[in-house]
Parts: sequence; C-alpha cells; structure tokens
Amino acid sequence: MSEDVTEAPVPTIGGLEAQLIEVVDLVGQIADQDYDRAQRLEGLINGLQEQLDELRERAETGALPMQGAQGGGSGDADEPPRPRPWAARATPEEWSELADWADWLQNYYQLKGEFQIPVCWPQHGGAVEELAGLHSSWKAAMLADERAEGAGDQSGYWHDRSLWDTLARVGRAIPNACRNTGHTAGRALPVTDRRMLPQFG
Repeated sequence: MSEDVTEAPVPTIGGLEAQLIEVVDLVGQIADQDYDRAQRLEGLINGLQEQLDELRERAETGALPMQGAQGGGSGDADEPPRPRPWAARATPEEWSELADWADWLQNYYQLKGEFQIPVCWPQHGGAVEELAGLHSSWKAAMLADERAEGAGDQSGYWHDRSLWDTLARVGRAIPNACRNTGHTAGRALPVTDRRMLPQFG
C-alpha cells in the first residue's frame, strides 16, 4: 500500500558520548599533521557536544528518558518495541494534519461514489490506518518526485498503485449507513475461538 520511509535514528546520550570520545581521539592523533582536517573535526566535536548537552537537558527535565546514558539501557529499554497502530501513537498535530489532507484529497480529486471519504472516518479504525498510510506514502512520493526534477516516476506510481486501491479499502472499512444516514458506530465482531488453537504440551 505504501512505501517505507526510513527515518533517521534518534540519537541517544550514550551514543553521542561514544561518538564524541572517538572524534576527540581522532583530533588528537592528527592535530599536528593536518590543521584543516583538525578544524573540521573540531567543528564536529562542537556539534556533537551541543546535541549531547541538549539531550542531557531534555532528560533532566523529563522530556527524554535517560536510557542509553551509560552506553546501554536496562529494564524497560531492553524490551523489544511493540508495534502500535498510527491512531495510538499520533499526536494531535498529526491528527489535524491528516484531517486537513483528507479534506484536501476529497476536494482536489473530487472523490465520488465508493471513493468518497465519509466525514466520520476518524471514528473508523480501519479507515484511519488506511488514510494515514496513504498520506505517508503521498508525502514520500511527492518529495521524491520533486527531487527528481521532472525525471521521476514516484507520483505516477503512487497514483497507480496506492491512491485508488486504498480509497476503495477506506470505503470498505466504513459502513454504508455512514454515507446514507450519518455515522454508525462499528459493532463488535466475533473473536477467535481459543479452543480452536493448537494444543501444545
């Protein structure tokens, strides 16, 4: 449905400290031999030091956990990350951005029939996740296309492979009654019968 967009890793205090020590060592080794290189490395040191100071300040104010400060985490930091749907991790600003984009999409493409996005889509989890993924892939495709300066195919690929199929799935994730008589809350569906799972031991 959407292309993966790799985000830059978030620096940790421990990681920056290790980089800082390594760069300081390099500067010491070459300072007498190559003045220009030493100046560039000194600039890197200053930049790393600023990032490290900022991370320490955020950690002290509680805006950032101190995991990784000693080169490794303990306790909760050792637990593997748990996947969460977009709706469970999105900020209010991201929700607002998605709503603005969904409204723009609806009007820009003049969506009709099965492709129209009902106004109650934020109340339907499947529609939310589909639109969030479509929005993310749209951003990646448009930025890639712009960087290609007219020689890229990302926009065409997004329209061909993502837009219409995803909108059709959005339509299937929302009850027809929402289009006809107003928002209808989703109903609880049957859950897995655990007795049907394989028995081990």
